[in-house]
Amino acid sequence: MVLQFRHFFFHSIKEKKCYSLIVPLWRKYHSTTEEKSFHHGGTIFSTRWNDLIVAYKYTNQKEEKQENSHKKHIFTLEMKHIKNTHQTHFRVMKKIYPKKWLELHPYKQTNSVDQYYVGIANEIHKRLYSSTIADAFEEEENIRYTSLCLAAWFEDVISQTGIWQAFTAECRKRYGTYLPFYPIKGDYFPDEINLEDIRFLLWHHIQYLCRGISAINPENPGIEQTAQEIYGLLAEEYETAPENERMQEFLYHSAMGEEDFFHYREILDWFHYQCYFNIENVAQCRDEAERLLDDEKITPEMAETLIYATRTSLTFKGRRNLLSLTSPEWLALIGKAHPEHQLWGKVKVRKNSCYLLEKEDDRYLYVKDLCSEDEGEFKITKKSLNLSAIRSREVGKSTLICELIYFGNAWWQCGMLLENKYNQKMAEYVDDLTKQKEKTNEKAAFHDFIKASGGKSFCILPNRKRKSLIFLLNKMGIRLEEDLDIPRIHTETGAMLMANPHTGLHIQFKLCECIKSPDNPNYNKEEAEKNAIMFIVNPDIIPYQLSCILQDEGMLPDAYLNSLQRKEYGQEFIRKNAHFLTDYFHYRCREKDFD
Repeated sequence: MVLQFRHFFFHSIKEKKCYSLIVPLWRKYHSTTEEKSFHHGGTIFSTRWNDLIVAYKYTNQKEEKQENSHKKHIFTLEMKHIKNTHQTHFRVMKKIYPKKWLELHPYKQTNSVDQYYVGIANEIHKRLYSSTIADAFEEEENIRYTSLCLAAWFEDVISQTGIWQAFTAECRKRYGTYLPFYPIKGDYFPDEINLEDIRFLLWHHIQYLCRGISAINPENPGIEQTAQEIYGLLAEEYETAPENERMQEFLYHSAMGEEDFFHYREILDWFHYQCYFNIENVAQCRDEAERLLDDEKITPEMAETLIYATRTSLTFKGRRNLLSLTSPEWLALIGKAHPEHQLWGKVKVRKNSCYLLEKEDDRYLYVKDLCSEDEGEFKITKKSLNLSAIRSREVGKSTLICELIYFGNAWWQCGMLLENKYNQKMAEYVDDLTKQKEKTNEKAAFHDFIKASGGKSFCILPNRKRKSLIFLLNKMGIRLEEDLDIPRIHTETGAMLMANPHTGLHIQFKLCECIKSPDNPNYNKEEAEKNAIMFIVNPDIIPYQLSCILQDEGMLPDAYLNSLQRKEYGQEFIRKNAHFLTDYFHYRCREKDFD
């Protein structure tokens, strides 16, 4: 069993007496073994927002001396305040042209309906541009994009294409309410426009721009005020707004047949990368492409192939969607109202694996997954394969490394395809890939931990008791090399050891004082009120599964979002919305990621 320690260095946050609708910056809570890039820093807020936001720039001299070598990982942010009256920092409000509207649609030419919604987008743009929250969008381009997405949402509702309705239905199923955060005043009509919908969408767009920097309070009065203005505009247009029949035809024109995989892929690709509903997926694909291009070991030719494979793979497996579902899962929910699209609900995605070619005929290749205990046979339709690229294949000898998608009555190959002869080197590759897919090491570490801890989901390690950590690890069957540098527990708040079958062993060195438990002598209510929220909204602090455990066992009762309606209200707000917030910020959900 291999044990990898991640060294976390934290800086506490100096208390400031100020009403805040934003939680403290979290990049100062940062792993020294993992760098993540965030592309939307340096937010400038208007005077109205300054009353609601606390900006932190903090250095602790004592800790700075102790951890000077890691100084470069400390993230600080200075928020520039605009004095006196509200003045937007954007020089020019640019008109939204049809070309930008088309970027959210699967066709290339506009008609009168599209022109109507471009007009709606420009009207929304005027209200956003002059609003008290305009500066939260950083750049005028972001205001235009948000305006386009709100117009496309309006189009979706009017045209009854069912995208937003699928989202609210799934929210109600998972969280017990059509939307998180907002109590429904009066009736909520899922198939009509609602003020709460616009508030949520505005929050979502602003939060996306601030992801990795801060958590925005959804109840910000500036967001509510702006949403009311936009709702007033759309309410006047609701009865006369035209349906977009081309979008209806694109999604639901004809029944989806078993051979219509490529048509399905076309719809899926549009939904994943262009639909107003998915605002993070293009950035994720771009980030992955940049990572590949920065790798010196990858040639430009290889990078081109790998970027294509990555883009295709993310289309089927990417989960930077609301509620952390994949795009095929969303299409399955959207297609429920259309019986002719029942195939959408039967789509299955298999992760990249290694398959042995067992036989073939005129229509199919029949393969066996070497990295799975599944003994079944998978038939891959030749319509999905570049057969010339694997012309040297031999039954019983060749392996295919690829991803497979089940559609209709067969499996379709997508993305990159590699053919190799099965030899000792491939056998070793198969063994490694099997362990990764089945999380063999993580599960073993979890079971060993549960046995060593006497059934507890976590163990509190006293401060400065390095020997207790070594003892527990040895009890788990982990034999440590003599020269292995074990992180010293030099803090006053000790450490916590946790395990989960998804993530394996996790050592929490900081913020342990925020965890309320009879087994935790270092629990500090004051510190917990400041920082316990980090366990919910910051995925760099703790794995998703372990955050869920702490919440379920009632160990984060002090977590709250600063509110103008008192601390108790902020605590109740988090209690009601912790499930959604954890899913949202971690890109995970309990149905798929929590045992």
